[in-house]
Amino acid sequence: MIGLLSRTFDNLLGRGEAAVTVPPLDGALRPNRLLDQAPSRVPLPGVDCLAVQNGALVAAAGSGVHAPLPDGRWMVRKTYGSTVVCLAAVGADGLAVALDSGYVLIEGGPFDGRRYRADPAVRCITAIAATEGALYLANGSATNGADEWQRDLLEQNASGSLWRIDLDSGAATRIANGLAWPAGIAPDPSGIVVSEAWRHRLVRLDPKGRADRVVLADLPGYPGRLSPAADGWWLSLFAPRSQLVEFVLREPAYRRRMMAEVPQPFWVAPKLRSGSSYYEPLQGGGVKHLGLLKPWAPTMSFGLCARLDASFQPRVSLQSRADGAAHGVTSVIEHGGEVIVAARGDGVVVRMPLADAKGDAA
Repeated sequence: MIGLLSRTFDNLLGRGEAAVTVPPLDGALRPNRLLDQAPSRVPLPGVDCLAVQNGALVAAAGSGVHAPLPDGRWMVRKTYGSTVVCLAAVGADGLAVALDSGYVLIEGGPFDGRRYRADPAVRCITAIAATEGALYLANGSATNGADEWQRDLLEQNASGSLWRIDLDSGAATRIANGLAWPAGIAPDPSGIVVSEAWRHRLVRLDPKGRADRVVLADLPGYPGRLSPAADGWWLSLFAPRSQLVEFVLREPAYRRRMMAEVPQPFWVAPKLRSGSSYYEPLQGGGVKHLGLLKPWAPTMSFGLCARLDASFQPRVSLQSRADGAAHGVTSVIEHGGEVIVAARGDGVVVRMPLADAKGDAA
């Protein structure tokens, strides 16, 4: 009853969950251009997820798993019958390959050749993570596929779930549901932390799968995958929040008509890469003078990833601003003294020395 009254007053006064404000990029998230200034940028169209197997970097793009050549270019290592939606290391030499069909295949290591499926209804795998003996899997939505994330946001769904698969027996258990597009998993000694994109937060789950504690809230973007760092975690934020989208999310009649009558590329919704058409929202406000897009211009896409400490608080961020060319960060890992970032919006893999990832370039 108290929650219902609180939401009623929030809707009346435009505060709390009914507010259209967006937190600024401040503190460790202060704007910088480090992703655009990185010394290595190699094209890989459709790159989505990164992982390390046997000490070697691999990337998922389209229906294939790719590996880098000595000159930095990418070559197809193996193709599959459907889109590869996620990768995760399983031990030192195994690789879990999640497909949009809902199956997870294991290549290498003691579980080589095994094939798992959490449930026939799980067809929107957004993140996977392995621990000793178990595979954790996030299902972003019960009704939309992984590529329909904009629709799921505009429908304001909270139908995601988290699953645990026993690697020995293959038994699957749903350990949480009712999540608002879970897109990242971080198992640690205290349990599991999950990123909830549509609630702009990281939340720790208790042993029964309930949201026990919010560890990071009110992010300025939609949080995605998590990966371990030497002293904490890396978090990708795949799209920015904006006041315009926040306003549209509070207008259900408008959203329904827009999704029914307007082509999807022109929806008022965040994107992995915006600016391809003048008909997109906010493009008129972005071009200021002589056709130049300013870095601070309003935008529906950006590049942002953050290094978090062991308590999941931001310490460093790497960014590509409105006029940058590394938008739509969907995966970031730390490997071999480098930070490696997959910017799906621009189809590039960005690499920089870990020592350069200080987050102090304005």
